[in-house]
Amino acid sequence: MGILDHRRTWHYEVAASPAECIRAFAAAFNGKVRLGAKANWSVRAAADSATATYEGRAGIGAIASALSQTSAQEGDTAIGSQVSFKVEGSDGGRTQCSMWLASSGRSGIAGLFGATSDARSIRPYMQAVGRELLKLDPQAQIQSS
Repeated sequence: MGILDHRRTWHYEVAASPAECIRAFAAAFNGKVRLGAKANWSVRAAADSATATYEGRAGIGAIASALSQTSAQEGDTAIGSQVSFKVEGSDGGRTQCSMWLASSGRSGIAGLFGATSDARSIRPYMQAVGRELLKLDPQAQIQSS
């Protein structure tokens, strides 16, 4: 996943049940990522979908926000950003699902040009979804559009 790939829709085909895929999404957003990107999320799951809502920075990122007004503003505008995950179908033991950044904040000059607030804190969790799904099926197919 590259620097702008949090803005893409990710498609997965996994040898797992829909419920296992939803659990993998939740595990990714409740798990640990690299130190500087730690964030707090709330995850709401249903039978065929889930949504992770960004609740703010944690760890070193929270400390940085306290030291910089610009960083704090960016962090504040990102709160409430949502990543959605949906099971598109399931057949023959394989599940097709997709994930996308459904809503996000924008702040400052970069926001005027479409930059996503706190993308550096959101992107690692989206990357973690792919890793969790690969744990279920090392041969999972992952594509983006």
